[in-house]
Amino acid sequence: MTFLIATLLIILLLLSWKYIKRLEPAGVFALVWTMMFVAILLMQEYFELRFYGMLYLLGIIIFFSIGSNFCDSTLNPEPAETVLTFRKSLATPMIIVLLISAMVNPIYSIVLHGFSLQALLSMQDLLNLNKEMSEMRYSGAEVHDMISQVFLIFSYTAPLMGGFCYRGVNKMTKAVCILTLIPGLFIALTQSMKMVMMTGFILWFTGYIVYSFSYGRPIRIKAKTIFYSILGMLGFFLLLFSSMVLRTGEISERTILDIGEKFFTYALGHFHCFDFWFTSYEPANYSWGTKTFMGLSNLLGLEERVQGIYTEYMQVGKNGYHGISNVFTAFRPLIEDFGEAGSYAVMFALGFIAKLSLKYLTAKKMIFLNQTVLSALYAYLIWSFTASFFAYTSYLAMFFLAYFLFRLLQKETALC
Repeated sequence: MTFLIATLLIILLLLSWKYIKRLEPAGVFALVWTMMFVAILLMQEYFELRFYGMLYLLGIIIFFSIGSNFCDSTLNPEPAETVLTFRKSLATPMIIVLLISAMVNPIYSIVLHGFSLQALLSMQDLLNLNKEMSEMRYSGAEVHDMISQVFLIFSYTAPLMGGFCYRGVNKMTKAVCILTLIPGLFIALTQSMKMVMMTGFILWFTGYIVYSFSYGRPIRIKAKTIFYSILGMLGFFLLLFSSMVLRTGEISERTILDIGEKFFTYALGHFHCFDFWFTSYEPANYSWGTKTFMGLSNLLGLEERVQGIYTEYMQVGKNGYHGISNVFTAFRPLIEDFGEAGSYAVMFALGFIAKLSLKYLTAKKMIFLNQTVLSALYAYLIWSFTASFFAYTSYLAMFFLAYFLFRLLQKETALC
């Protein structure tokens, strides 16, 4: 089975290589999952796997790439006689306002839960704060109100627009654009909400790519770029590891070893969970999108979203390694919505739409709509190893807000 998966990975890379070089949606999707498949194959001695779910996942990624290739060969929109102008004068004040608004949520949440901001000045108090807020969240005792929910949207919007503006502003504003990652880091270190930090990095990267395509500025992979990328990833994993340590409320050798196991569970445990669920689930009535778009269906009362999305926890690991996970990727809800065959059709269609949206963006047609669509698709595809990006109302609201910010930040001018 390992040989079969390795062969399919090679086929996937051949189908997606031109997209990988340009960091198009199909390329980023294939690259992220290829690295994960290589990691799980190298680590399979420590993970219990049946492989049938993994074959399905590979099929999904291949179908997405085929959809993009099909669009490439069938549609080529004529470029519009339009000039797109980036309003640099608005970028700095916009990013500063978004950054300040994003910081309101974590600070307000600390106070809302009855803690003092002085806890941030002491390591022991910070450990206790992180642990208690984490326990409150998972026990259902977490406190929310309209203010915290509204400002949470800015915690996601800030990094998206920070990444988008980065290549179009001066050095001082570039620094502010990087600072848009701070709210997510702050939330992770004080409340142990790793998802906000991780998706913040994803959204920043997404904004950076969308700007590059919008203004015809290809991303050139140089030795310096690779070095800073590796450095950034190491820093990101260090911060993620630190937030997990803080969540325990203590720092010790045993804690660090335990967190090390959890770290690998978070990174690769979704393979076991999805694989075992896929080989044992019984098809029921289709949900027709309410699982994938649970953020919206929960708001409408059609579905009820619980903490972590799924309450089923699985034992992950063997040969001395043990972990617990309830992460089933974005493709479990896709199957629950449309079935196995239907999910392949949906991913083929998404691959087609992603490439079509990119073609229309580079042709300067429906620019702001396509910038928003691509932002949503990049985020969904990169985060697909965990869950559907659209399962959360805050993310959906963020993309809605981003559309209007794209319009405000740029100007279309017809040449004729």
